[in-house]
Amino acid sequence: MSEPDKYDLAEDSIKSFTRSKVRTKILICLKDGDKSTSDLEKEMGIRNTTILHAIKEMTDSNLVTRTDKGYGLTNLGKMQAYMLTDMIDFVLALEEHRDFWLTHDINGIPVELLRKIGMLTHSKIMASDHFDPLKTQKYFLKEVVNSKQMYGVSPIMMSDFPLLIAALLKKGSEVNLILTTDILKIVYNDYYDLISELLNHENFSLYCIDEVVTTAFTVTDSILNLGLFRIDGGYDLGSDLICMGEDAITWGMELFSFYREKSELIENASDIPTRMV
Repeated sequence: MSEPDKYDLAEDSIKSFTRSKVRTKILICLKDGDKSTSDLEKEMGIRNTTILHAIKEMTDSNLVTRTDKGYGLTNLGKMQAYMLTDMIDFVLALEEHRDFWLTHDINGIPVELLRKIGMLTHSKIMASDHFDPLKTQKYFLKEVVNSKQMYGVSPIMMSDFPLLIAALLKKGSEVNLILTTDILKIVYNDYYDLISELLNHENFSLYCIDEVVTTAFTVTDSILNLGLFRIDGGYDLGSDLICMGEDAITWGMELFSFYREKSELIENASDIPTRMV
């Protein structure tokens, strides 16, 4: 069955999810627990009679049921409420940073995580300007230097990056880093002694990925710093998406796991030349 044919079958149900603002808000309000109509009236700012009318329709549709506390969601209602919450977060995350998503290459993000982009709702754009062209790099270094854990994928090279890794390891932070083959070559040629020393740390894991990567990101215990290549193929050094909250960290870790599964662990600096062929 084609995707358009699937839509035809689901069209009426899809439209019913959001055709009424009152119904939608009732689903969202009841998602976390049963409530009385007075509770709903206070929370939604809508008249009691309007709420009762919508609840009657939702009860007939097996979405809402009577409970000791007032009204609650049936299993069908809960499932719809979860879907609606995810959809609202998706729209907000997409629209708030519309230009960022429109002008950057998203091919480096797997489809499964693009569907979960709503997990990045709590985010902001950190952009450099003419007065401070290194603003994004300064912010990145400031945030990462105090982290206890760092997971990163890097298809680009920042001059201070190896020293940052060394500083994190020295204070006991856990660092997991995936480098593309091209960046690994630079590290091997320019920082051989340092990378040899870093690989002796138990809290450091270095991986190599032999493919084109169009996303550069770092996940710490507090933020996800996401950078992307532009549509024209150049990396955007002046614009990062900074995402906060547990959902953003989870999303970032899933993205890191996606790349780690395609990477090879490097245990010694002497192993690096075999990855540079």
